[in-house]
Parts: sequence; structure tokens; C-alpha cells
Amino acid sequence: MNLVEKEERLKDILEHNIKNEKVGTAIAITGSWGVGKTFFWKSFLDKQLSDERIYTDDNVFNRKYAYVSLFGLETLSDLKTQIYSNIESFHSSIEIPKWIKGLPSIFKDSRVTQLGISAPVKLIDNLMFNRVSEAIICFDDFERMSNKLDIKDVMGLANYLKLEKNCQIILILDEDKSEGDNKKKFASYKEKLVDEIIIVNSVEPLIRENAKDIDDQLVDLMIKFAETLEVHNFRFFQKVIKLYREFKHSLPPVVAASTKEIILVRILQGFFITDFGETSEITWDDFTTKNSVRNLINEKYHPDKVISENVTLGKLKKVSYLFVKDDLWSIEFRKWFEQKDDFSNEALIKLAQSELISDANNKLRDKLSSLFDERDNYQASEDFIDRLYSISCQSIGVSSLLDLRYCISTLEGFEESEKAKLLESKVISWFKEKLSKDRNAFKVSGIFESHGFEGSIQDFLTQNPNLDLPPLKDAIYHVYINNAYSDLDLESLRNADKSSLNQFIFKDFQEDERFINTRVHHLISRLPNRQKKFVIEILNERAQVSSFQKTYVNYLIAKLTDEEKES
Repeated sequence: MNLVEKEERLKDILEHNIKNEKVGTAIAITGSWGVGKTFFWKSFLDKQLSDERIYTDDNVFNRKYAYVSLFGLETLSDLKTQIYSNIESFHSSIEIPKWIKGLPSIFKDSRVTQLGISAPVKLIDNLMFNRVSEAIICFDDFERMSNKLDIKDVMGLANYLKLEKNCQIILILDEDKSEGDNKKKFASYKEKLVDEIIIVNSVEPLIRENAKDIDDQLVDLMIKFAETLEVHNFRFFQKVIKLYREFKHSLPPVVAASTKEIILVRILQGFFITDFGETSEITWDDFTTKNSVRNLINEKYHPDKVISENVTLGKLKKVSYLFVKDDLWSIEFRKWFEQKDDFSNEALIKLAQSELISDANNKLRDKLSSLFDERDNYQASEDFIDRLYSISCQSIGVSSLLDLRYCISTLEGFEESEKAKLLESKVISWFKEKLSKDRNAFKVSGIFESHGFEGSIQDFLTQNPNLDLPPLKDAIYHVYINNAYSDLDLESLRNADKSSLNQFIFKDFQEDERFINTRVHHLISRLPNRQKKFVIEILNERAQVSSFQKTYVNYLIAKLTDEEKES
């Protein structure tokens, strides 16, 4: 039974009883702490009341009503005072003046104890309470009720109002939160008093009410998260919504819809680890690719070593595949939740503006994720392999290496070895190009993540030790002109080969404005001896062009050699 059906059930019970019975009814609205029981009741009642609040036969809810919180009440007399002083009447021709309603509480607050005061107060109390009849009365906050107020008295008074005063009684409580004798007494009185129980087990209404400024698909994601992970405390989602607004406010005015989704996912992830990580036995490290790829490899080569997946991770995957994907968003939000000093809001802004998280790329990731769902839900169609291969190729440079490894593994599993090898070669070509520009491109926290390609990456780096060195033209500028250089600049000079030196002398030097006030010979003469020898080889090759070039080259080499001797 969903919440709408529960509201209809509640309405039918109350309407039937008010119209057809001479004694009232008692309905308990129960549910876990923070799930929104009070909101459910108040929202329900507000829907039933007409705008005019005038009693009519077809709307029995426009009648006397009192909402009473048991929090802070210490005596039965206090409770009675709260009931009649909170009565709202939408149809009574004889309205109780508010100043009269307040008299007993005024006397009580005055703490006057002389003879003659307590008796009139008790008399007024009883007179006022006796006027309460045929009303809807809601008792709330049982969990916060004072130990001085006996639940037996509360339930007894509710039963009296139900049977003797034809009142409709609503009890809002979480039975599990009642303590000690009160819990036992409630169980005993529930059988005598309560006619119907409405269980509220969804925070959906509260989420929707408090997230009206958030995109509908994101609200739906929070609701799916709540139901799948069984998070029934709205206070959790209050924190999520608040932090989402703060981060969203710090980003550019226009961001991709998929960017908003990944932000919400990382916030849900962070608060879940913070609030439920211990009981769920889950940490930030469980969201890395290490365990996933280890199982992927073991599935193929060592089936006996496959580790059962954490149940919580499995549930999170059902909510959104983004929960179990490594990305820069995950790294930055982890820093925020762990309150690390190197967290950078500027990094999040750059991410939001990056093409890596553009709508087009995220939609491509979604297509790949849908194919995985299709495969694992026994729904793969005849053209599944062709679609998987096509989307996989398009996803190179967009999806994670782990996802691409999953694609290759799937193609192998479907005995499509040719497509698998071709896809793998395309992935390798892509990451070699990336590594050529940044040897740390696939490192996280200084180490390579597990995705099945780390061996190929390490081999490529070993074979190309100079990938991370600055270009020769930058190194020469830093060392010989700007005089502000690093060890990497010096290493770049020492590792310069004939090709890079030829590129610098006859192209880079001519085009780079940083060298406008110097001469190439002045720079070449300061290079290490090994690089000077390469330059001499380059010059000798050019000497073969013409007799002039031969004479010119001899002059340059002699000049270079003489300066070397002098130094």
C-alpha cells in the first residue's frame, strides 16, 4: 500500500466513523523516527479541509481539532489544558474565547500556591476540558514524553475522549523509540484503544516538499536511494539537500544535467558513509575499482578467488551506476567529507566546465551502463554485440578504463575475440597518446588503479622514460635565458636527441618569440657535450647540400669547437 492509498484508507475510516458511529475511533500512525509521520498527518488533514473551513455534511473534517505535543508535559492536568487550549473550531457557534482558554495556564505559570487559587484553577480546567467533544485530537511526540507523565494516563484520557466524547483520536508514535515501562504499557493499551494502524515508511513526501527547487529527476533519485537503502530518516536528506544547494550555488549558473546528478550522487555517497558506514561495513575505499577489477580478472582466470560483493554496494548500483565509478568528482568530494586541506572548490568548478562531464559524454556513459544492465538482466537482443562494440569504441576517452575492460571481457565472453582484440588495441593506442603528454595521466594518489591495463601502462612508461620531461625549447629557455629551471629541465637537455635538436634549431627557435633577443649559436654552445656532437652531426648532414653549405658548416663547427676549447 503506497502513501496515497494509506491517505485514502485514513480518510475512509474517519469519514465512516464520524458519519455512522456514536463513539469515536483511534488510529495510530507509526513509523521509524524521522520518516515524516507528523508531516503525513498534517498534510493529509490540510488536503481534507475546505478553504472556508465551514462544516458541511459532505466534509466532516471541518470540525473542532486539537494538535497536542506531549513533549514537556508532566501531568495529566497539563495534558488536558493543552487539549482545550489548542482546540480550533471551524463550525461551533459558541467559540471559547482565547483569554478564557489561557486562564488555567496563566495561573499555573504564576506559581501562586495560596489557599483559594488552586481550586478555581482546577475548576476552570475541568469546565474547559468538559467542553471538548466530537473533535479530532492528535497526540504527538510520544517518544519525547516526560518520565513524569505516565503513558497509562495518556492512553486512558485518549480512550475517554474516544468513548465518552465521540472524538477521533490520532496517535503519532514510533513504538521502537518508547523506553522502559512505557513501551510495555503502550503495547498493552494499544489492543484496548487502537482500532487501526497506518504505517508510514517512506520519506518521499518530505523530500518532495523540501526539494521543490531541485530538478525532478534528482528528487526521484533521492527517493529511489531512500527506498533501496532503506534510509527512512528525513534528517539525512535534509543534510543532503542543504549541501547540494551549497555546491550547486558555487558552480557556474549553467551546468549540465548530468553534472548535477553526479554532484548529488557524491553527496549521498558521502553522508551515507559518514552516517551508516560503520553499520554497513562500507568505506570510501570500497568505491574504488580495485575490488571490482580483481573479481573481473578472477572470474576469468581464478573463479575460486571471486569475492562476494558488499550487499550495500549492490544496492547502490541499482540506484545509480555512478556510485561505484571512480572519477575526479569522487576524489574531490572524499576530500571534502574527510575535511582534508587539499580539497579545492576551484577543482569542482573546472570539472563542471570540463568537456569530460559534458551532457554528450555522460549520455554515452549512460548508454554503456544500460548495455551492462541489458546483459545482466537477461534482456540482450540479437544486435547486442554490435551495439556494445560501437558504444565501447565511442566511449574510449570518455568512460573509465575499468568500464572499457568490462566491455572487452564481455566481448570475450560472447566469443567475439576479434572485436575484443580490436577494442583493446584502440584503448591502448589512446592511453599511450595520453601518457605521451602526461605520464601521470592514470595515476590516483601516486599509484595506478586496477583496471587490467596497468601492466601495459607500466611497460610503456618503462620503455619511454622521458615522457614527463618538458619540451626541449622550454628547457633551453628556462636554463639559458630565464635562469629559473628545475631538475626536469636539466634532464630534458641531457636527453635531447638529434631529432629534437634539429626541431629546435630550424623551427622552434625561429617561431618562439621568447628567443627574439638571442642567437641560436649562443644557446647551442652552452649545451652539454653530447648534444653538441649531435648538432655537429646535423650540420655535417646539411653540408652535403652545396659547396656554400659545406663552407658555412665548417665555419660553424670551428666556431663551436673553438669556444668549447676556450671554456
